Amino acid sequence: MLLKYDEFWFEDGSIVIFVQDKYFRVHQSILARHSEVFAGMFSVPQPLDHETLEDCPVMRLNDDLPDFVDLLKVLYHPFYFDNLAPDADLNTLITFISGILKLSTKYIMRHVRQKCISVLQSKFPSSIQGCDALLSSKYLYPPDAIVRAIPLARENVVPEILPWAYYISTHITTENLLHNPCLAWRDKTLCLAGKERLWDAQKTLTHSFLFTFDRSPQCISLCNQTYQLDRQTWKGLESLRKSPHPLEPYTDWPNINTCKKCKDQMEKQHKLGREKLWELLPGIFELGTWKDLREDQLRG
Repeated sequence: MLLKYDEFWFEDGSIVIFVQDKYFRVHQSILARHSEVFAGMFSVPQPLDHETLEDCPVMRLNDDLPDFVDLLKVLYHPFYFDNLAPDADLNTLITFISGILKLSTKYIMRHVRQKCISVLQSKFPSSIQGCDALLSSKYLYPPDAIVRAIPLARENVVPEILPWAYYISTHITTENLLHNPCLAWRDKTLCLAGKERLWDAQKTLTHSFLFTFDRSPQCISLCNQTYQLDRQTWKGLESLRKSPHPLEPYTDWPNINTCKKCKDQMEKQHKLGREKLWELLPGIFELGTWKDLREDQLRG
């Protein structure tokens, strides 16, 4: 019995594709227009004894059926990505684009692949501006979704999302991280080592003013003698040691008891420190530089 996939069985289709246990009759022209791989395959003359079905050549692909269906939906429905709500949770987003990203990478469908990457980068930024926008939105990163994003990016050559994915993963408890089956041991090691490096960056780069007072040259007060943190701030620092978040903008400026000149200097140091850390972020997780990641991704 011929098991046709009704949604993608077109009577005027020019090729039959078999995936797992289903047959699809689609159009060579559409596949070739989007995919360099299919375009190359269709340009090769087929032998006379090539398998056919209803006068169409048959191609058998070793892909997952749901992934292939999702890919065809993208090719045949121009607004398919509109089905993903802008406020979709991370698990929903990853489930939606995973198969499409996998096959668009495999078959070199550059525009489709780039759309998937853009969706991912809306939640895993590659710029400090994107980072700030996400932090302002209070977007939630469930641990089980974050650890799905890392192997997805590695397997499909989307390294630009990895620095932020690793950064967010450092907020997962050590026990949960070590026992998670989705992550390779190398990824777990990078997360744990990165957590220590982020804590060091928070102390010395982005939030150094909370640990070492540096009086402004324009200070005319006795800030170096009177500056101290309240008890609540010290409690907050202890929690940061366990879960560092050096890219989070500091907002408790009213409780910094210094003159305006010293406080302005602290705010400037904080801003510059965050920008510097963002540039260093890939290296913290042994990923090279942002330039390296962009170049690798373009070759993917």
